[in-house]
Amino acid sequence: MTSRVFYIFLSLFFLIINFSVSDIKINFFQRALFFIFFLVLFLFFRTINLNRILPILTGSISTLIFIYGVVQKYILFPIYLNQLNSGTTEFSKAILVRIKSGRIFSVFQLPTLYTFICSILLLIIFHYLLKSFSTRAKIFWGILFILGFYNLILTQSFAGVVYLLIGFPVYLKLSGYLSFKYLAPGIMVILMFLFIITGLRFSEAKKFDPAKLRISNWSQAARIIETTPFFGIGLGNYETKVPGYIYPGEAHSIYSHNFILQFVAEGGIFLSLFLLSLLLIFRKKIRPAWSEENKLYISILIIVIIYNMIDIGIYFFAPALIFVITLSQLYPKEHQNLKIVIPFIILLSLLHLSLFFSSNYQKEANINLSYKNIKGSEEKFLKSLKFNPFNYKSLLGLSTIKYLKGENEEADKFLKRTINLNHSIPFAHFMRSKILYSQRKLFSSLFHSFKAYSLNRENYEYKKWYLFLEKNLRANTIEKMSSPGAGR
Repeated sequence: MTSRVFYIFLSLFFLIINFSVSDIKINFFQRALFFIFFLVLFLFFRTINLNRILPILTGSISTLIFIYGVVQKYILFPIYLNQLNSGTTEFSKAILVRIKSGRIFSVFQLPTLYTFICSILLLIIFHYLLKSFSTRAKIFWGILFILGFYNLILTQSFAGVVYLLIGFPVYLKLSGYLSFKYLAPGIMVILMFLFIITGLRFSEAKKFDPAKLRISNWSQAARIIETTPFFGIGLGNYETKVPGYIYPGEAHSIYSHNFILQFVAEGGIFLSLFLLSLLLIFRKKIRPAWSEENKLYISILIIVIIYNMIDIGIYFFAPALIFVITLSQLYPKEHQNLKIVIPFIILLSLLHLSLFFSSNYQKEANINLSYKNIKGSEEKFLKSLKFNPFNYKSLLGLSTIKYLKGENEEADKFLKRTINLNHSIPFAHFMRSKILYSQRKLFSSLFHSFKAYSLNRENYEYKKWYLFLEKNLRANTIEKMSSPGAGR
């Protein structure tokens, strides 16, 4: 008990330090709550044996998302293309570019994330295909495997080759199937997948664009670590800090595409080493319980680890959930007091649901705004803020709408709240500068125009506006100084 209190005290100590260095405090709280939620879920799932219900879950989930993936490619994408062509905002343009690529993502945010999900599901389906005794079961799992593999091709992701190339041989080795009978067809399937993806994305593959993207993102994270190595920039603050570390010509991303690099950048070396030492201590105290399904869970865990090394990782909900469930099944605990765990799960679930609904309404509002549906967009932004009053993206959206409607005072009110929560949004400073200029508050306007320009020096409009204000203010100052009676 004494050791637990000591570890909790140390954890709080490091979190308080990290909070103090966090530039955007709300981002720290959201990231910290995210990690705590999955830690509590791990404690909960350790008490549940999922071996019996996993086939039902895998079959039903796979069928739904694989069919939806095909529908998305051949039915929904053509419809969306017709609709989004009228969108004018950067948000609608970004979605349009993604849909034009033809890379499906089913119900998930990105094709790369869906690639990871497909790979995990294919491994589980393959496991049950080998275990099945009845012809009907083998046909079902076989059809599902082909459908899943086709979805994997439609994601057009090179990462899928890596997951298959590592996950499946590990599973075959652990299962005792690593013989020419299974290995040769498996390699043929993986090579076929590689050739198809290379053909679909030949222009990118020829220039090594996917590899260049990862290297540039890793380099940006390394620069942040080099600048603030010991205490980091604060949990959740990578998105707002990384633009200042992107060199001209490099890929822009709010993630480092490497979980370890991003966590060290956010948390610092001290917090990272402390958590690593905690993992090693608890690794010695708890022992894995061996079962027939463990070879599957270990193979899944290896794919999750690889995914965290080359992509966004467990910062997404789905991979984090898979990681936690896999670990919980490898390290089960039958008898555990859940009196404290369950209330925490309920409370944290409600908080995450609020954040989820707020984010969804905010995205819907952005889409409405891209179609110039001002009324619908405003309603969605207000709904978003009901679920999360600290959603600065929704506050910024509302201020944009108020500004477009000519309600400058209301717009400025929302802009102040936006900047108080996140002062690293250049557009918020740019818009506030415009409003302050209309109120003849020239010095304040110049300050915010400089902030916008300093946060995004590549934007021509920010630069033009800042230089105009600087020139205007200098001219006014010279005029006042040269006017009669100025020296009295």
